[in-house]
Amino acid sequence: MEIIVYVLVGVAFFLGNLLLHSKKMESKIKIVRKIVTHVVEYVEQIGNLKNLHGEQKKKLAMNLAKKALSEMHIKISDNLLDTIIESIVFYLNLQKGVK
Repeated sequence: MEIIVYVLVGVAFFLGNLLLHSKKMESKIKIVRKIVTHVVEYVEQIGNLKNLHGEQKKKLAMNLAKKALSEMHIKISDNLLDTIIESIVFYLNLQKGVK
């Protein structure tokens, strides 16, 4: 009986840690998306004023997002950041009716 209690406590501890880690990751992903969304919106505004296009805006967004995330001690790969930026640009363009 004592062994069963230890096993159940171990399983509960494991599942609790898994849930906590999952919630932390979910929270971090929301923070990253929010920061990158603000960066992309900012770059769109600046891009219009400075006549930036395509790759210039993307490079600026990558640099600003990396800096902002770094200041919050969030590490992210360039490939993942690129994917998130492209996703947000696509979504914002859909909202504006741009194809």
